[in-house]
Amino acid sequence: MTEKKKHFVSLSVKPLFVLLLGLVLGVCVCLLANFTGEQIIERSYMSDKAVLKRTNRAAQEFQSFVRQNSISTRDTDMLASWGESRKNYYIMLYHDQRQILEIGWWGADSAAVDAYSLKEQMASVVYPIVFRDGTFYAVIYDNSDSGLYDLLWIVSLLLGCAVLALTLLAYNRRVARRVVAISQEVQSIGAGNLYLQLEPKGRDEISQLTASVEQMRLSLLRKTSEEQRALQQNSDLITAMSHDIRNPLTALLGYLDLAKNRQYRSEDELQSYLDAAYGKAEQLKTLTDELFRYSLLFGCKELPMQMEIYDARLLLEQLLGESRVQLQQQGFMVQLLLPQQEVQIEADVMYLKRVLDNLFDNIRKYADPAQSVAIAALIEDGALHICLSNSVNPASGRIESNKIGLRTCAKIMAQMAGGFKRYTENGKFTAEVILPIRAAEVSSLKNMKNATPGFLLRLCFGMIQTAR
Repeated sequence: MTEKKKHFVSLSVKPLFVLLLGLVLGVCVCLLANFTGEQIIERSYMSDKAVLKRTNRAAQEFQSFVRQNSISTRDTDMLASWGESRKNYYIMLYHDQRQILEIGWWGADSAAVDAYSLKEQMASVVYPIVFRDGTFYAVIYDNSDSGLYDLLWIVSLLLGCAVLALTLLAYNRRVARRVVAISQEVQSIGAGNLYLQLEPKGRDEISQLTASVEQMRLSLLRKTSEEQRALQQNSDLITAMSHDIRNPLTALLGYLDLAKNRQYRSEDELQSYLDAAYGKAEQLKTLTDELFRYSLLFGCKELPMQMEIYDARLLLEQLLGESRVQLQQQGFMVQLLLPQQEVQIEADVMYLKRVLDNLFDNIRKYADPAQSVAIAALIEDGALHICLSNSVNPASGRIESNKIGLRTCAKIMAQMAGGFKRYTENGKFTAEVILPIRAAEVSSLKNMKNATPGFLLRLCFGMIQTAR
């Protein structure tokens, strides 16, 4: 089942909904309490048995008052005084079915006495009262419920207001708890605890803030994990490099010590010591170059470059020409193609040379000497593309397990506003170095017929095939 999408409700609107809900609940509680109270009053206090009991007691009190004070029906003042002290009762005196006197006070609504109720009471209970001037019949109306209903309404309203207040208080406490939770989460993150997960609840500004804090926590956690992993990798690398450097260095010192102390029997033996020492020195150079590339890749974000303007053809003739001669001396067949256009590039020649040296080192390590090495530099899409391509030597087994050298090349070229690409296709490895041409030169090349995309790669492969 798919989870229903929750609608966003702003905190500026939520209190209005909560207030409306509190009012509805308050009104419902008020009406329910009043209805329940009325039922209780009607079934207990205002039942026929309870009313009859109270009217009987009132009749007895009235008869006792009349007898003790020897009152006649003409003593209206005394009768009115007694009625005022008994405001819950209304007494009507009859003689020969004719009303002669009213005792009690009904306020401004005296005329609104329920005639039907009076008639019911007159038909059911009539009390004979003996006055000094004769016997009269009294109908006693019980009015003690009026105050109870007023009190009931007051209590019901108080309960409704209490429900409204509790609803608002509950909402405020919930909002306060959410804010306190976010505050504690931020404090926990500030203290370094990044593993306490905070789940956003609801669809409002607080939930958005909670989600933002959670994203911040995850981001910090990922960054911290990456830093710890990088530190562990650095530690492992330093340990491994220290061990790898120590062995050839010890051997190198041993060979040099033998040569220094003339501990050899012949010139051939001395030459073997020197050759071995030279091999260990080459091994040390390879290890230190690897360490430098690693530190260059992970040690700093920005490289201290000194960008200068160069003539592309002259610079490449120098850099590529020297490396071409070295490869040929080592038995490689090299095909070199330089650009015919005279353009200028902006680069740091030291770092550019380091990139090219890295690529040529890969050729020496992993290229097949029986196959030609293609080096081409052409203008394509407003940039200078330098392509080095070679067939992979099956005996090499791999092409850089960690790719640190190639990643270093990519970082250097990116900082020179250029690019670096590498391809492996059909047993051939190709690296492409891209340098932007100066803006003034690009406009002059727009009218020239540039090579189509992928032309440089096809050209390098074609040069390899031609040289076989």
